[in-house]
Amino acid sequence: NDVNNGRYCRLLKLAVDTTDCYAGARGIGAREVQSQMQTVLLVDCRSATERAVGVLPNSVCVTDITEADLLQPELVVAYCCIGARSANWAEKQSQGLWGYKLRFLIGGIAAWAHQDGTFVDPETKTPTRRVHAWVKELVPFFPTGSSGFEAVFSTDLCDGSDLPSPYAVLRQASLTRCARFQNLAWEVRMRYWPSVFCLEASDLQAKCANPNPTMRPNYLLVDCRTPAERQVSSLMTGLPMISADEFRANALAFLNGYELVVTFCTIGGRSGIFSKKIVDEMLEAGIGTESVLRRKLVNLLGGVAAWCHSAGPLMTPSGQPTEQLHPWCRAFLDMFPIEGLEIIFDETRPVPQDALSLVACQAASPDLSESQVPQRLLQMCSTVPPEVIADSLNRAMQNCAGYED
Repeated sequence: NDVNNGRYCRLLKLAVDTTDCYAGARGIGAREVQSQMQTVLLVDCRSATERAVGVLPNSVCVTDITEADLLQPELVVAYCCIGARSANWAEKQSQGLWGYKLRFLIGGIAAWAHQDGTFVDPETKTPTRRVHAWVKELVPFFPTGSSGFEAVFSTDLCDGSDLPSPYAVLRQASLTRCARFQNLAWEVRMRYWPSVFCLEASDLQAKCANPNPTMRPNYLLVDCRTPAERQVSSLMTGLPMISADEFRANALAFLNGYELVVTFCTIGGRSGIFSKKIVDEMLEAGIGTESVLRRKLVNLLGGVAAWCHSAGPLMTPSGQPTEQLHPWCRAFLDMFPIEGLEIIFDETRPVPQDALSLVACQAASPDLSESQVPQRLLQMCSTVPPEVIADSLNRAMQNCAGYED
């Protein structure tokens, strides 16, 4: 179904993000392995806890493998949960005599499940539909329960091996996602709200870091997301926060009452557009001056996603810490860090109309090569007003160490 197709696509993206660093390892798809099971040796690179739930048919534990085992079959395929540990092991073994026939399973057992592959209970040797997802953050990458599979996880996965830990793998993937997301955040900014001043998530966190409430800045946060998103969680800053409707009803009083008003949403698009519209409407009504309004009403660059990538905490509507997060729509599920977050979302819900234009920015914000950076900078300088560029540079300089010259 559409939900599982979406999960499979996100899994393959995650598999790339977690295995690209193993350049010496070669991958192979689940369907290709399933078509030649008679000539393949499967090597299980997972922990004992994971293997106890279910294994691939006729597989051998990586700690039990011998050189003789590797030399005999036509093809040796290592596997784990999503591919990172098996790619790591395959790269280490790639220089051996058997390196030419060694592969790792792209997407691991998650991809195997999506291709309706067989799993075996290691104790009873009978088929099972239970699979171990390694950690809870990876459960949403497996097929849904309606497919017949049951994805489980546990917290005790220490097996003493030198293979990557789950959170080392997820952290690497999150760093890759963060770099990709920063390009998207700037693309959205240049396309939809270039005249709006912005605040970086890391800068806001630094301002809120003082444990003494009286020493925190006189800022007001305006959450421009939907009630469904706000009901799951919001930014934990210790600062006052209201909805976009509440701000619009008395915008001038709020702007006069606070040093800075910071709008935010999921990735910065809706809130940036909202900020621009509020300033434009006030100027048309003859309220305030452009220079003052634009400096007092700023947008959080990258929104909640940037806050999470900067390890910013979240809270429930009642103010309790939480790891739950609503991503707005499925198009932005891949924009958030993986570790430490629990995504709460109806995967059957279609992408909202107001999200489609922002989704289009993803295709226009590819990873930049070093040679493309000057061109990107020129594009930014020709799109973003000089005073906004100056403000961004001044904020950046506050976080830079001074040069000796």
